[in-house]
Amino acid sequence: MTVEGLGGRDELDDLQKAFVEYGALQCGFCGPGMLLSGRALLNSNPHPDREEIKEALAGNLCRCSGYDRIIKAIESISNK
Repeated sequence: MTVEGLGGRDELDDLQKAFVEYGALQCGFCGPGMLLSGRALLNSNPHPDREEIKEALAGNLCRCSGYDRIIKAIESISNK
Protein backbone atom coordinates (compact mmCIF):
# COMPACT_ATOMS: atom_id res chain seq x y z
CA MET A 1 0.00 0.00 0.00
CA THR A 2 1.16 3.51 -0.76
CA VAL A 3 -0.26 6.79 0.47
CA GLU A 4 -1.85 7.25 -2.96
CA GLY A 5 -3.78 4.02 -2.40
CA LEU A 6 -5.44 5.19 0.82
CA GLY A 7 -8.21 7.22 -0.78
CA GLY A 8 -10.18 6.73 -3.92
CA ARG A 9 -9.86 8.78 -7.06
CA ASP A 10 -12.58 11.19 -5.93
CA GLU A 11 -12.58 10.75 -2.16
CA LEU A 12 -9.87 10.90 0.49
CA ASP A 13 -9.59 8.28 3.22
CA ASP A 14 -11.06 9.43 6.56
CA LEU A 15 -7.57 9.56 8.03
CA GLN A 16 -6.32 11.76 5.17
CA LYS A 17 -9.26 14.11 5.82
CA ALA A 18 -8.42 14.20 9.53
CA PHE A 19 -4.78 15.04 8.79
CA VAL A 20 -5.95 18.00 6.70
CA GLU A 21 -8.53 19.08 9.30
CA TYR A 22 -6.04 18.95 12.19
CA GLY A 23 -3.15 20.52 10.28
CA ALA A 24 -1.12 17.34 10.65
CA LEU A 25 0.46 17.69 7.20
CA GLN A 26 3.12 20.34 7.49
CA CYS A 27 6.24 20.05 5.33
CA GLY A 28 5.21 16.73 3.77
CA PHE A 29 8.36 14.85 4.81
CA CYS A 30 6.64 12.48 7.25
CA GLY A 31 3.07 12.56 5.92
CA PRO A 32 3.05 9.34 3.90
CA GLY A 33 4.69 7.29 6.65
CA MET A 34 2.46 8.75 9.36
CA LEU A 35 -0.66 8.16 7.30
CA LEU A 36 0.26 4.56 6.50
CA SER A 37 1.28 3.81 10.09
CA GLY A 38 -1.90 5.43 11.37
CA ARG A 39 -4.09 3.53 8.91
CA ALA A 40 -2.38 0.21 9.74
CA LEU A 41 -2.99 0.86 13.44
CA LEU A 42 -6.65 1.77 12.92
CA ASN A 43 -7.18 -1.28 10.73
CA SER A 44 -5.86 -3.58 13.46
CA ASN A 45 -7.20 -1.59 16.43
CA PRO A 46 -10.06 0.78 15.59
CA HIS A 47 -9.98 2.45 19.04
CA PRO A 48 -6.35 2.83 20.13
CA ASP A 49 -5.45 4.97 23.12
CA ARG A 50 -2.86 7.75 22.95
CA GLU A 51 0.02 5.48 24.00
CA GLU A 52 -0.84 2.91 21.32
CA ILE A 53 -0.90 5.68 18.73
CA LYS A 54 2.51 6.95 19.86
CA GLU A 55 3.90 3.42 19.71
CA ALA A 56 2.53 2.90 16.18
CA LEU A 57 4.16 6.14 15.01
CA ALA A 58 7.49 5.52 16.74
CA GLY A 59 9.25 4.48 13.52
CA ASN A 60 8.48 7.78 11.78
CA LEU A 61 10.41 11.02 12.12
CA CYS A 62 8.59 14.35 11.97
CA ARG A 63 11.02 17.17 11.21
CA CYS A 64 8.42 19.83 12.09
CA SER A 65 7.67 18.48 15.58
CA GLY A 66 4.06 18.08 14.59
CA TYR A 67 3.42 14.90 16.53
CA ASP A 68 0.62 16.41 18.62
CA ARG A 69 -1.46 17.31 15.56
CA ILE A 70 -0.82 13.90 14.03
CA ILE A 71 -1.85 12.11 17.21
CA LYS A 72 -4.99 14.26 17.51
CA ALA A 73 -5.92 13.49 13.90
CA ILE A 74 -5.63 9.75 14.52
CA GLU A 75 -7.52 10.06 17.81
CA SER A 76 -10.36 11.85 15.99
CA ILE A 77 -10.82 8.82 13.74
CA SER A 78 -10.48 6.33 16.58
CA ASN A 79 -13.29 8.03 18.48
CA LYS A 80 -15.81 7.54 15.68
